[in-house]
Amino acid sequence: MIFGILRATEDGATEPPPSAVIAVAPLGSVEPGAIARLIPLLGGAFRSEVVVVSPLPLPDRGWNARRRQHLSTAILDELAPARRPEWERLLGVCDVDLYAPDLNFVFGQADAARQVAVFSLRRLHPDGAGTEAQQLFERRAATEAIHELGHTYGLGHCDDPRCVMWFSNTLAESDRKGTGFCSRHAVALARARGP
Repeated sequence: MIFGILRATEDGATEPPPSAVIAVAPLGSVEPGAIARLIPLLGGAFRSEVVVVSPLPLPDRGWNARRRQHLSTAILDELAPARRPEWERLLGVCDVDLYAPDLNFVFGQADAARQVAVFSLRRLHPDGAGTEAQQLFERRAATEAIHELGHTYGLGHCDDPRCVMWFSNTLAESDRKGTGFCSRHAVALARARGP
């Protein structure tokens, strides 16, 4: 069930709604403001309508008590059947520590075949408080969300460290890249999405 539709435009102009819809689902307990601030950034990056849909629970089978982390693939398995045909993509947003097999942690993960992705806010919080810290947190969240959604369109990692598709192992690496696609990945995204 959709509990809010937030229309995104880059410059605030009124225009007809686009046909592509990206759905964003909170997973577990997520601060609503963090998701609300993502909406216009995702809408601008993908030139899509972005809708926030009803929260989904974090799957119990994804919790690893020994690691104190949630398995990202289990969350993708939860998201896949929740994706509606009218949604071009479904992005899950959580605030728990994620891991994938053979990795200590992941910021997020995508499944291009099932057109779903997840990312976590947990490791994105900067030290300190105030406006500057909040802006850094929001930029990090947008970077990771756009990166994982890019993977759902079949985009691979980029060799341009300023491209949002650059692979980040650390927050410092993530902070160096932008939220925009390089020209090569912008073309690949347009091609993947079709006319």
